[in-house]
Amino acid sequence: MKTKLRYLYGLGILSMLLLTGCLVEEDDYISKYCPGSCTEVSGRVLEASNRQPIQGVQVMANWDNRKSFKGGMGGTVRKKAVAYTDESGSYTLRFLLRDDEMQEGEIEISPQGKNCDQATCRIYTLYWDELKRDTAFTHDFLID
Repeated sequence: MKTKLRYLYGLGILSMLLLTGCLVEEDDYISKYCPGSCTEVSGRVLEASNRQPIQGVQVMANWDNRKSFKGGMGGTVRKKAVAYTDESGSYTLRFLLRDDEMQEGEIEISPQGKNCDQATCRIYTLYWDELKRDTAFTHDFLID
C-alpha cells in the first residue's frame, strides 16, 4: 500500500512539473508598416571598439512573459518584429502591443547572429509598466 501511494505521489509531482514546464512560442508578426498605434524601437548596431556601423545584423523584438520561470521552464514568448541593419547600422522595429502585453511581461530587443551571445550582444528590455502603444524608443547596441 505504501509503495502504491509513493508511486502515485511521485506521478503527481512529475505531472505538475511537466505542466508548468511548457514554454509557448508564438509568431505575432505584423507588417513592418504598422497600421497605426504601433510601438517603435529604433537605433544602431555598432562595433564597440571603434563605433563603426555593422550592416546586416538581425534585430528581434520578443514579448516575454515567463514570469518567475526565467530559466526557460514555462510561460509565453511572442515574436513581435524583426529587422536588419542597413549600411549605417540603423534598424527600426514596429509592432502592435496586445492589451495583455501592456499588463505583464516585457519586450526584449536583441541583436542576433553568430557573434552574439549574452556577453557581446546585450538585451534591451522594456518592462510592462513602460509599454505604450504609439510610442517610440531608441536604443543603440555596441557589439564587442
